[in-house]
Amino acid sequence: MTKRILVADGGERRIADILAGHDVVAVRTLAEAQRALQRERYDMVIVAVHFDESRMFDLLRYLQSSGPHGPVVCVRSHHFVSPAITIEGLEIAAKALGATLFLDLTWYADSAQGNGAVRALLDAMLPSRP
Repeated sequence: MTKRILVADGGERRIADILAGHDVVAVRTLAEAQRALQRERYDMVIVAVHFDESRMFDLLRYLQSSGPHGPVVCVRSHHFVSPAITIEGLEIAAKALGATLFLDLTWYADSAQGNGAVRALLDAMLPSRP
């Protein structure tokens, strides 16, 4: 069954490709995400770590204050080097702000097998409402 999924990222194709067959609404800025969330309900919200110049936490705070939504998944899609940031710290902060899952795509090959595993994980989290 097709689900409506909001994807807030920097325009990367991998998540959209993984979610092929679902109704994916892609946004690139916090303002676009807020407008989309005001207009309709989504079965899942996916937010990339580097969304809108690293505004993932701003969107998570907005989601917390704007009412119920489907599962929220924060995604790290590529390696970055910063001695001040740890992946564990990002995950802890994302979950403290209501994320259901912190998904590190760098652990999954960008291949049919790796992307299939990510798709299965995300599909299992989707609500089964009609």
